[in-house]
Amino acid sequence: MNYKILELLKANDTFVSGEEIGKIFNISRSAVWKNILKLKELGYDITSVTKKGYFLNGSSDVLNDYEIKNSLTTETFGKNFLCLEETDSTNEEAKRQAQNNIPEGFLITAKRQTKGKGRLGNSWSHSQNSALAFSIVLKPPLIPTDITPLTLITGLSVCEAFRKIGVPAYVKWPNDIIINGKKAVGILTEISCEIEKISYVVIGIGVNINQSSFDDELKERATSLFMETGRIFKRTDILNAILNELEKNYYEFIRTSGFKGFIEKYESLCLNIGKNVKAVSKVKDISGIAVGISQKGELIVKNENTDALSFVSGEFSVRLQDGKYI
Repeated sequence: MNYKILELLKANDTFVSGEEIGKIFNISRSAVWKNILKLKELGYDITSVTKKGYFLNGSSDVLNDYEIKNSLTTETFGKNFLCLEETDSTNEEAKRQAQNNIPEGFLITAKRQTKGKGRLGNSWSHSQNSALAFSIVLKPPLIPTDITPLTLITGLSVCEAFRKIGVPAYVKWPNDIIINGKKAVGILTEISCEIEKISYVVIGIGVNINQSSFDDELKERATSLFMETGRIFKRTDILNAILNELEKNYYEFIRTSGFKGFIEKYESLCLNIGKNVKAVSKVKDISGIAVGISQKGELIVKNENTDALSFVSGEFSVRLQDGKYI
């Protein structure tokens, strides 16, 4: 009943009286009030005014089964999902769920992660109610050696989703999302495979959305959509925007069996291209100019001492030589 009342409030841009709600659903004024309290407990911002009734603030940012189901406009991605209050990591939960016979595009999201993960073993900070953390399970009909570009396609998809809502995002190879020189999104791709077959791929995405500040450890290199635009965003709107772009690009990637068709778009949004970069590995550091992206998703770097070198995603940490992204 509480969600039926919620739908009624969403359909009105003014106050709805408790008496009117009671008549519509054939319940008492007391029952109306109890359901309103339940909605408030779920996080909905509802104003109650004597003799006027109830008004739903349109900026209410709630992440739950109801909002996800009614917000997604994708065809496959997220049509089956699990929305958790808390988990260790949405990627870890996705891998546990993948042991069952779940369909492609299965989505896991959580309001809080206790052990969020980033690339190269880094942790990912997750601020409850201000950030979005989710993972999606894919089952591409490819061999393991062909899957590397998928992590770049994910970064490209997030960039395109942000730009469609007016956020000037770029990608730092392979898939860090940068806005005005600071990181706003972390992406972690994990694969389970045999020699010639992929069992599943888990793509985890963490988005800083409505944070207004970060602690001293992060403030010089982290940002949020709110901090860069001054706008408050709904997490379900961001989830829907990203999943739509990722779904489109993923199935195009599968259909064409390659990254070739994405290179031009990716390079146009990649901060590394044309810049002096330093590729840092455990063996040695290599400096040069990032000149492009290969069909395998590799970063191509040239310098005066060597021919072009191609670096595979995940093997190197690449930063601009002055320590800044732009």
